[in-house]
Amino acid sequence: MTIYIGAPVEDEPEIFLECWSLRRTDEGAVHFVGFSVQSGDGRVSTKIVEFDPKRRTGLTESGRRYWLLGSGGYDSDAEYVWNWLVAARKISGWTNVTPELVPDWRTPEPAVRDEEGSDDASESSKDSPDAT
Repeated sequence: MTIYIGAPVEDEPEIFLECWSLRRTDEGAVHFVGFSVQSGDGRVSTKIVEFDPKRRTGLTESGRRYWLLGSGGYDSDAEYVWNWLVAARKISGWTNVTPELVPDWRTPEPAVRDEEGSDDASESSKDSPDAT
């Protein structure tokens, strides 16, 4: 399997992930890990800087927006990429924090649908996952 760097953020500003999870490294960085609907490959994001668990969307350090589709889960391609990244960056340890950060991760639909102008937008949590 080949590891490659994704398209520039300007060319691909949004990524839609299925079979997703969230991983926190021992250094405190949290990453999205999952199957990219667009590319048909496993994908690992850069560090998450903003995350809304009710809408299942987040912004990463690269400036890319990720959308988590369906329920959380496992994808062998994503695991391959994650394991490669852990080895390449010499990450000493990590934890799957999906249940902690997205309590309804097993539910296929997010708690709040993303709709422009929705009254729910002001109630959503847009915190850094590092703060949890």
